[in-house]
Order: sequence, then C-alpha cells, then structure tokens
Amino acid sequence: MNFELSHIPVRSRKPREEGLTMVMDKGLSLRQAEDLVEGCGDLVDLVKLGFGSSYVMPKLRDKITMYREAGIRVYLGGTLFEAFVARGGFNEYRKLVDKLGLDLAEVSDGSVSVPHDDKCRYISTLAKDVTVLSEVGSKESGILISPAKWVRMMQTELEAGSWKVIAEARESG
Repeated sequence: MNFELSHIPVRSRKPREEGLTMVMDKGLSLRQAEDLVEGCGDLVDLVKLGFGSSYVMPKLRDKITMYREAGIRVYLGGTLFEAFVARGGFNEYRKLVDKLGLDLAEVSDGSVSVPHDDKCRYISTLAKDVTVLSEVGSKESGILISPAKWVRMMQTELEAGSWKVIAEARESG
C-alpha cells in the first residue's frame, strides 16, 4: 500500500480463501484488461466475464490466459449459463467451460427461472469437474425472497457443491 491507514486489515497474498476480490469484466478490450492487471492485479482474485460478453469478446482466449498468468481465476457469468440452460444446452455449456480451460463456473437463476432442485443438480454435476460459484436472488425488482428462504437456498447450494454462494439483489443486467 502507498501509505498507512488505521483499522485496515492486513491483506493476505494469493491464493486467498477469504477477503476475495472479484471484478466483473463487462467487455474490456485485451489492452484494458492488461491495464487492470497492471494497476491492481495483485488485489484481484477472480474475474467474471459478465452478461454473456464472452460470446462476442475479441481475443477471449488471450484474455483468459493473461488473467490466469496474473494469478486471477476467470469464469463465465451466470447469465451465459442461464442462456445455455434455457436452450437445453447444459452439456454444451460444460464443454465450453472445458474448452476454454476454466476451473470455475457460475450457476445462477437470476434472469431465467430454474427450479431450485434442477439448479442444485447443475451445481452438483459441474462441481465434479470445476469449482462452482452460485448466486441466490433475482435481478428483477419486486421479487422478494424471505431471509429464511435465502439461507435455506444458500445452504442447499453449498451442500450441492458450491464453493461460494453470492447474494444477488441487482435490478439491472
């Protein structure tokens, strides 16, 4: 750090299990991603290629390699997972994760309705091959989930094989 500031915990070195920092890449160019890594790559643990941007992203493999070489784990955002599932393409999604050499996958149902039992089966299947992050919640306003139900869903997803569960409460994207 550039100066002292009281009451700030000491930042552990990578690889970390707690105090993780995730950055969402919403379509950065390779050069912009390189600048991100140069500026704060030592602080970033995970990069999520969000909103299905990887579908149109130039130099996708180069970017994944660059992040990986900086010690940053990369994964495709849950919206892309949902797009595959909505089209009956879960196995194609698994093949894509493998083809890109990713060791993380996100499972979500924030944009597309996926029965929770099915979601847990997707988590369990993916967890045999990669580390799984899952999201509980919705991107839409007006969808309310009781705290007790959130906790139950999170516990079930952890039991199904999720490494971490993210609480989703965004109204856009």
